[in-house]
Formats: sequence, C-alpha cells, structure tokens
Amino acid sequence: MQLLVDSHVLRCVWGASSEYWFSRMDYSIYNACDLPSDDAAKLFEAGFIPFVRLSNEEVIRAYVESLPNKKIASAFEKLEGDEYVETFWKYFKAYSEVAQGFDAFENKYVIDKLTEWCRDNAVDFKLEIQ
Repeated sequence: MQLLVDSHVLRCVWGASSEYWFSRMDYSIYNACDLPSDDAAKLFEAGFIPFVRLSNEEVIRAYVESLPNKKIASAFEKLEGDEYVETFWKYFKAYSEVAQGFDAFENKYVIDKLTEWCRDNAVDFKLEIQ
C-alpha cells in the first residue's frame, strides 16, 4: 500500500486548526472529529498515528531565515505568533524580494516535511502533485 500524496493530502498537512491522523490499516488520512475515539492510546492500538502538521508561522519562519537579505530577516527577530505572520504579509506586499520565491519555497518545504514524516514513520508514499 502507498499514501498517494496529492493536493488533498497536502491540505491536511496544514492542519493547524484541525488534527489529522493517518491510518496504517488503509493508508488514509482522517480528521480527528471523524474518528471513533478521542483517546490517543486507543487510536494507536487501532493503527492510527498523528499526521504531520505545519503552521503558517513555521513555514514563514523558515522562509525568512532563508532570505539572503539579513536586514529584512533581522526585522523579524523579536516577533512571535500572529505578530510574526502579520508582519511577514506586510513585508510580502511591500518588498518584491520577500514575495519573490515564497510560493516555490512554501511548496518545497511542505513536500519535504511530508516526505520526512513518511520516512520517519515507515509510510510508503508516492507524490502525485501537478
């Protein structure tokens, strides 16, 4: 069996507001609210494991840290949470060097994290992303 990584699976990675679980039994991803139990121990016994989850802040932080302009990166040093994300979008709109390349970075980052999760959890997968 393989986890077919498509746009739906990638959307589940962005589960900041919902928790997703992966079933080793059928290689499907389930929203926590659709599972038969909310007891993690019972879910593990039934063959479920928590699915990889990324937040906007995590991806944005990684992107800002990758920028070659250290002056821009230093503007974010003392920011946390929503303030970090809001400031990023302001810079994104104001400076083309911040906006340029973000989409490609974001896509690669998400795929890399998902790939890492699959390998760490011995989940066979196939990328089917357009």
